[in-house]
Amino acid sequence: MNQPLINFQEYPVAGLIFNGVGCLFWVIAYAVLVWEIRKKKFVEMPAYVAGANIGWEFVWSFFYHPNTGLLYSLSYQAAFFLDCYIFYSVLRYGTKQPMNAETKKHFAAFCVINFIFWVLFSYTHRNEGYDTLIGANSGYIINVILSLQCLMLLFQTKDTSQFSMLLAWCRMLGTGLITVSMFIFYPESNFIKLLGVSCLVMDCTFIYVLWKRHGTLLGIRRS
Repeated sequence: MNQPLINFQEYPVAGLIFNGVGCLFWVIAYAVLVWEIRKKKFVEMPAYVAGANIGWEFVWSFFYHPNTGLLYSLSYQAAFFLDCYIFYSVLRYGTKQPMNAETKKHFAAFCVINFIFWVLFSYTHRNEGYDTLIGANSGYIINVILSLQCLMLLFQTKDTSQFSMLLAWCRMLGTGLITVSMFIFYPESNFIKLLGVSCLVMDCTFIYVLWKRHGTLLGIRRS
């Protein structure tokens, strides 16, 4: 990769800061998720979107790289390698999530096919000029699906002690800060703005619902 550490020539400093901190929160979110999986043997990543997540990261770690700079490329790659363990864990523990018996029978095959589809989707989306140079369009399409699936999984799971409030906050802050950078990088793109704000609303709703069930918000008890 022949690129600067940070691309100050093509991107405003404020946008790069918001984007970089947002990417860092996502790497932290994945690290928290790995920790939670090892502790609980349960995966909070919705099984039906796990293949999309790692498929996008695979394409943007090895076939394409964000032109925001080397530091941003490394954050994508760090997320990918953490997600390898998460995807493996989905294959191993994913059937603990609510699903019927017939789905469980074909679960592993579905996950692999889903991964392959999203690799091809992310690659062709960028290759044919539908994506931005940092993968924002395809990334936000997947992120909307992820945020919605997280909410659905929370509503369908009776034992919400399986869910981490720290992970919820890291997801929300990661996507939220990156969305601020989208407003700065692509002020003309109502498409990205719509998807980014939609993610923020769903992620905040997730935190609110989890707080109502857990009774704590960052360690502060609900009165």
